[in-house]
Amino acid sequence: MLVAVCISDKDSRLIGGRLHALKRDVLNRERMEMKGVKLLNRHTFRRKPQHVAFVEEFFSSLLNLPIVIFGIITDRPLTVVPLDNLYLPRQFQFLVQRIELLAEQRGEMATILFDGTGGLYGGLSRRFNSFLYRADEGRACTHITDAPFFVDSETSAGIQIADMAASVIRQYEENELFRRVPVGDQYLLAIRPYYRIIQQRTTDLTSHDGFERPGLYRLAPEQGHLLEIGQSTMER
Repeated sequence: MLVAVCISDKDSRLIGGRLHALKRDVLNRERMEMKGVKLLNRHTFRRKPQHVAFVEEFFSSLLNLPIVIFGIITDRPLTVVPLDNLYLPRQFQFLVQRIELLAEQRGEMATILFDGTGGLYGGLSRRFNSFLYRADEGRACTHITDAPFFVDSETSAGIQIADMAASVIRQYEENELFRRVPVGDQYLLAIRPYYRIIQQRTTDLTSHDGFERPGLYRLAPEQGHLLEIGQSTMER
């Protein structure tokens, strides 16, 4: 599961300030890091009403924030990530597709911030750079800057939003809430409206050659492998 939250430079202080105020006003904890694993679980919803109130306010606030959310939904990979080659996982490529189209649409350049370090996936920074300069599709991404940044999620409002959204999408998919909510399950009953809010903050795009790029896209298991940089690797 990968989620990207797209924020214009001009809106970053506004969004950071809104989240800062929300933490202060609801939890009296301005420096709290929002993590889905800590806030979106059954224990929190049973035992911590103040945190539940915060989660409710957080997702309600997303409706009024100038953000776009993209998500690539994946099952467990069927192949092992090779550490000795410059591959870029397909789910990252598909996110790049959508970010590029949105940046082009807005006439902006996009700088991508990742949660963690450049050593992820056996060297994500090198893989990302190689994709941009060695793959045909990567070279065509003229609205994405060439150097991704790896940051501590505690300092990035966008990454914290992405973490919360990813947790909701994962639980929605794992519990198949697109079919039904188990009778009497109040926790999952709360997850579904959060997912609906995320749907309202995404946008579907269309590539220049007419292929649809859904804002929330499920990657089939047979698509979840890695292809060598330099091949045609983008979604068709």
